[in-house]
Amino acid sequence: MVVPPHRGVSDLYEYLEHISDVYVHVVSDSLEGLFADSAEATFEVMLNTKAVDSCKSILVEITAKDLEQLLYLWVDRLIYHFDADSFALRWADVRKVEVEEGARLYATLWGDDYDPVKHDQRTGVKAMTYSLMRINREGGVWHAYFVLDI
Repeated sequence: MVVPPHRGVSDLYEYLEHISDVYVHVVSDSLEGLFADSAEATFEVMLNTKAVDSCKSILVEITAKDLEQLLYLWVDRLIYHFDADSFALRWADVRKVEVEEGARLYATLWGDDYDPVKHDQRTGVKAMTYSLMRINREGGVWHAYFVLDI
């Protein structure tokens, strides 16, 4: 089993109030941490990521026109792997996020086959949205806000 590395102390996510969906706020001192925690925050809605073994991996490379589209495509890809491959995420090793001439992400997803009993089935996420999405940097800290359609 592969163990996730410890990231910066400022990395965190929280769920904000929303009338019908899940509104996520992620904070990190790096873009890589921001995208890794966005993955964990997404899967924590669906299951208990700490109950997932990290014995399978999926390589991911995504290219987008900007950071917002990259975040959209990233979370959309995560949901795809859950729905199509029954892949339960334990953690995402986001090795690099580039923001020159568009945006690009290189990562490895670590997890296992989804088991609703073992992984504590929670709320199904239907899709990633652009609703209320924004990514900005304040005082050296990155913030991402996005809504998951449930």
